[in-house]
Amino acid sequence: MSNEYNGYKKCFLDTETTGTDRKKNHIFQISGAITDLDDNVIEKFDFRFRPHCILSVEDSALEKTGMTAEKLRELPMSAAEAYAAFIAVLERHCNRFDKKDKMQLVAYNAKFDDEFLREFFLLHNDNYYGSWFWSPPICVMQMAAFFLIDHRGALPNFKLGTLCEAAGLGWDESKAHDAEYDIRQTIRLYKYLRKNTRALGQ
Repeated sequence: MSNEYNGYKKCFLDTETTGTDRKKNHIFQISGAITDLDDNVIEKFDFRFRPHCILSVEDSALEKTGMTAEKLRELPMSAAEAYAAFIAVLERHCNRFDKKDKMQLVAYNAKFDDEFLREFFLLHNDNYYGSWFWSPPICVMQMAAFFLIDHRGALPNFKLGTLCEAAGLGWDESKAHDAEYDIRQTIRLYKYLRKNTRALGQ
């Protein structure tokens, strides 16, 4: 790891979980991409794995992803293996022992992913989540809310797919709720918002 300041790097990330309660439900997919200063993707990752526990599962959460408890049990990768693989990705891009060398976590509903990811780390006896990421995370949904403050009433909802379609970025509902697809669209929406916000400021 070089001593070059890498704090401009972003980790776009999306998780799929067995429910919405981070204390009872667990992550079973982590997908994302690391980008450089110009938001060019320099590494992608996608881990599907057996959740830490399947005792508490919200059927509505699994239905969106096409998963079932049985399918989750059959995934070849364990939660511990996914954790190790994710840490390996992070280690390739920043130094956890350097307080100035972190990545900016970026997600569509960042609070949700950030909180579940923190719990994921704690489940693996890791109290150093903050060694990798700046706080707070960047929420693309909040970015879009500010950008569309004068037009919110024209939208039927504020889902990622709705915003992507409104921005002309396209949306394939058959691929939605797969973390890998969702993060790809999140990056596209983030770039769109950044580009047009800058243009408005000129």
